[in-house]
Amino acid sequence: MTHIRIIVIALVLVTLNACVIVKKFETETRDPLVKLSPKPLINMQDEYIRSSEGDMIASIPEDWFFVDLQGKASEGTIAIATTKDYNLTAVFKKLPKSIELEKNFKEDKEYGIAKYSYTTKANKTGGNCQLTSKYGMIEAGNLKYGTYRYSNTGGALTARTAVFKTDIDNFYEFTLIPTDIKGMSFPTEVEQENIFKSIIATMKY
Repeated sequence: MTHIRIIVIALVLVTLNACVIVKKFETETRDPLVKLSPKPLINMQDEYIRSSEGDMIASIPEDWFFVDLQGKASEGTIAIATTKDYNLTAVFKKLPKSIELEKNFKEDKEYGIAKYSYTTKANKTGGNCQLTSKYGMIEAGNLKYGTYRYSNTGGALTARTAVFKTDIDNFYEFTLIPTDIKGMSFPTEVEQENIFKSIIATMKY
């Protein structure tokens, strides 16, 4: 199991970091606002992850489990969770503060965080990553999330990201990534979207 855990972490790091921009979506071509029900679309665990400062919590679907990171994850990673088949992985991460990130948020709120998040991925070394959506916005009650999708497999597999700022001025990122560890089939796009929205529905900040 240890070697599978290491492979999961390695694949997540590659997917999160190995990107270059190959397609640009302009600010004015945003996806319509999505208003999300506070009730998850699928069954979720009662256990929550919590940021070290206690300003963000989230849950994961039933039958998922948290990967033991053992200090091998990238800086800012709070938790990594995956399915029993290792074919879909959720990554919860705190974004390091920067003048550019603060500027983006001041100018464009959650859309600005989303653009910063993707650009940061895109500016890291290597890979062939494509932004596969417009920047979007999800509202869950009074909470707001900037969103986008990207792929480093030519569009065959798509990762989904949601970003937000908490009341104590911390920035966070949640990404749902298809991962091919055991050669299992992936959840359908509809299933992945339901999982993505259900995890967001459990988030509190």
